[in-house]
Amino acid sequence: MGIHSRQIDKSIDLTMAHPISTALHHFASACLIVGVMSQSVLANSALRASTTPFEPEMFERGMCSETTAGITNTTIDQTGLTQPSLWWIRDQIAAQDKFGRRLIDGWLACNGATEPNRVDVVVNAQIWSSLDYFDRFEFIRRFGQVTSGYGYNLRVFNPQGELFAAYTCEFSANVGQKQIQETPIACTSFDVLAKTNFWSPIRPSLGF
Repeated sequence: MGIHSRQIDKSIDLTMAHPISTALHHFASACLIVGVMSQSVLANSALRASTTPFEPEMFERGMCSETTAGITNTTIDQTGLTQPSLWWIRDQIAAQDKFGRRLIDGWLACNGATEPNRVDVVVNAQIWSSLDYFDRFEFIRRFGQVTSGYGYNLRVFNPQGELFAAYTCEFSANVGQKQIQETPIACTSFDVLAKTNFWSPIRPSLGF
């Protein structure tokens, strides 16, 4: 009876220890990832999201300025492919249940005169805030890699104009022409809710 009791106690201890050890393992892994990426950010801290004010009224009108129209999710080029073409990545993201079709409200792409081109995306604030850290990071990375492929930085806002996230790159001269990259491009992802920067030393990539 004593041996049997000790075996039961041992089984209980292992059962209780397993979730704790698993949680500690995940926590340690996350800390390591954040630590490595934070060091990379410090090494490339020059990359900053555009400070051009986001104006919801201008966004609704599809205007980058009072005299300059931008490219929106409803823009159709009658003579060729609309660029940047973001419908495919929008549909790919929308097809995932965790994001859904209600997350992305629309976008406005603007060519910069004194700063890099940018795409401003407006998302559903309630859905965005319900996403966990990894889901938000996945969205920023995937959408940002597509916009940067056309030579555009990415900013993510709520409908009121509050900045949620950004994907900012240091472009070489041939990015906008969709030519093969001869040199690496550094990109920074920023998630306001996480208040964390992550830096990718080479773009495009499928991960870090």
